[in-house]
Formats: sequence, structure tokens, C-alpha cells
Amino acid sequence: MLKLIAAASLSSFFFGLFGVNWDSVDDKIEREFPTVHAVSTESLQQRYTEEDAELPLIVDVREFDEYQVSHLRGALNLKNAAEISDTIAERGLDKDAEIIVYCSVGYRSAAVASELQERGFTRVQNLEHSIFEWANRGYPLSSPAGPTDKAHPFNRAWGVLLDDTLHAYPD
Repeated sequence: MLKLIAAASLSSFFFGLFGVNWDSVDDKIEREFPTVHAVSTESLQQRYTEEDAELPLIVDVREFDEYQVSHLRGALNLKNAAEISDTIAERGLDKDAEIIVYCSVGYRSAAVASELQERGFTRVQNLEHSIFEWANRGYPLSSPAGPTDKAHPFNRAWGVLLDDTLHAYPD
């Protein structure tokens, strides 16, 4: 996990110098995690709105402070593949359980999705553009205080992908 945080920090530094946009994020994810499949925010939102829809295990891999600002309804805050594997085993699920992981923009969650694949999980997907796109589209978010439209911007470099009016930090 430390390697992932260091890579994200270094990436944030360079993106801060050279600008960040969705194309650069998508290219980086595709280059570094080519086997990871993405699910669109629209597709997942549709599943939330369908009556009697069975939702996958939805996992927010961001830090606790980010999760506390907002998260997708029903999402578990598990930071790595080991925690996710343990949770799946505790719930009596197997390696073909449907899992959707997300973070701020999709980079950290793509790394976790890749590790889950290495552990033999067959139906893991990364939420494309993750919570930033979810919030930018106005899809519902939850917080300990109830519904919210805010999201933690992670840092200045990545935060440019989240509408400024949606930025929030923990109290």
C-alpha cells in the first residue's frame, strides 16, 4: 500500500506540473493495469435505480477521511485486496463474486482491482473515473450525516477533475 501511495503522490506531483485531465488518467490506467475492466458511472447508477436490482460488492479504497466526506451508498471502506479478500471470505462469497472498486479518479482502485485479479477474483471491475465523475454527474452520495453532494478532492492536482463547488474536507 505504501508503494501505491508513493506512486499516487509522485503522479500527483507530475500531473500538478503538467496538468491533469481525464484522457491522461485513462491512458495511465490503461497502460499500468491493462487487464482491469471498467464499469461506467452511468451503468452503476442505473443498477442503483432499478427496482429489485442485485448490487455487487461495492468497495471504496480511499482513505478513511475521504470516505467520511462521502461515498456511494452501501460501499465498504476497504483499502486493499487483502482486506477485500478477507471480507469476501467472511461473507461466504467466492472468487466469482461481483466486485466494483472505486477511489477518487480510478487509479488507486485500478491497482487494487489488478491485485484482486492476481488473487484469482474473476468479476472485479473498476468504476471509471470513480467518485469524482459520480459527484460531477450529480449522482447520490452518502456521508455519516446523510445525503451529500460533496466529495473529498484528494489533493490539488487530482482535485481539478472534481467541480470546485463539490470539494469538501472532513470536519
